[in-house]
Amino acid sequence: MLFTSASFLVLFLPLTVAGYWLLPMRARVLFLLAASYVFYLSWRPEFGLLLAASTVVNYAIVRRLPASAAPRRWLVGGVVFNLGVLATFKYLGLFSGAAGELVSFLGLGASGFDGLQVALPLAISFFTFEMISVLVDVHRGDVRVDGFVRFATYKAFFPKLISGPITRYRELAPQLSGTSNLTFAGFQSGLALFTLGLFKKLAIANNLAILANPAFVDPRSTPSGVALVGILAFGFQILIDFSAYTDMARGVSRMLGLELPRNFNFPYAATSPSDFWRRWHISLSRWLRDYLYIPLGGNRRGTFATYRNLMITMVLGGLWHGAAWHFAVWGGIHGALLAGSHALRNRVRRRTLARVMSVAGWLATVSAVFVAWVFFRADDLGDAVHLLRSSVRGPFDLNAPTALYESIRVKHALLVMVAALIAYPLLPRIVAALRAAPSPVPARPLALAVGTVACWCAAGLLSPTTNAPFIYFQF
Repeated sequence: MLFTSASFLVLFLPLTVAGYWLLPMRARVLFLLAASYVFYLSWRPEFGLLLAASTVVNYAIVRRLPASAAPRRWLVGGVVFNLGVLATFKYLGLFSGAAGELVSFLGLGASGFDGLQVALPLAISFFTFEMISVLVDVHRGDVRVDGFVRFATYKAFFPKLISGPITRYRELAPQLSGTSNLTFAGFQSGLALFTLGLFKKLAIANNLAILANPAFVDPRSTPSGVALVGILAFGFQILIDFSAYTDMARGVSRMLGLELPRNFNFPYAATSPSDFWRRWHISLSRWLRDYLYIPLGGNRRGTFATYRNLMITMVLGGLWHGAAWHFAVWGGIHGALLAGSHALRNRVRRRTLARVMSVAGWLATVSAVFVAWVFFRADDLGDAVHLLRSSVRGPFDLNAPTALYESIRVKHALLVMVAALIAYPLLPRIVAALRAAPSPVPARPLALAVGTVACWCAAGLLSPTTNAPFIYFQF
């Protein structure tokens, strides 16, 4: 069940929000837990058992941790359990395939073994990181876990379950305490934010996919024009696609009186690699910082150790995204960029020169990020290298990148203008939603409903015929 599917928009979302608002406070958390499992089971029911088993095991550990005579052992055991489950389902194929290649290289076995393949449970990377954060925070004494239903709802909460944002227990659990946070202003703001995300996904990201995908089909024979347009299109597609999911997740949560953390802050305005990671996938960046980079020593043990810790953190962050070596290379590129940024920090002292360097830093950062995206999107390292070569290999074919004109027509522009007129009552709420604050402007329920439906219909008409899943669903 996709956020953009008719079953979600017409059936699941209205029923869930209405049920949550109508039920008494003491029943809302249990209702939300049930709705979250219905949402997750709609993908592959058998993986619901894994989600439930992981919840029970982690709850037992976090309850045992504070009273244990050997809390560190329980912490290590919990982390090993969660990483073991993640490794079994996500990395078994990668490492068994690498082992097979090594055996073949040494002449000890036959070649052609691609590794053991196991079906990947949806959202396993996201809820694994969240469980590790709970274990560490409980061990540090930063949080206390009370109540199984609240803990299980925190883990399975359907808006953020599939693709985040990666939410700390102390951020969401207190909001599930049973006190009512439901307001009509919050509902308006959430609906506007959800609608904005839906439009970004269907009308913009899905059309950008039409431009990006041809470049990655056969990178060895991709014309230069298609390659360059594909690289640029994917850079914008992944930002709009992922931020659209976050908008929708935060919008649904706000309709339920709950607030999720912001995950994006205009990352392509970054003037340095470190600035980029303060703006891009913020919840992952802070997780890597707090639970990996700082425990490794951060920048406290000298220059070499700092660079080493940055590389380890980013390579592991790359592998978190996918069980393939090109993801590790993508992470390694960002690790090198962060190390280089750290080395150049505070070298420019004159104010005028600093301003010039800020512009240069923006150009260099964005260019490097877009190049790195090629390794993220390509099927393997070889395809990434070939596509980058194609993008700079002349002559540039002006007739090749024509998909944009095939996917965006004059009637689409007319539909946007009509939808904007109908949805005018929503505009103040969209601005307020972007500012993460409830709208102070009251809305008539009928105008709100008509404007929302008009925007949803316009987004569907602007979208290509194929409704692509969100990019981050594969992680």
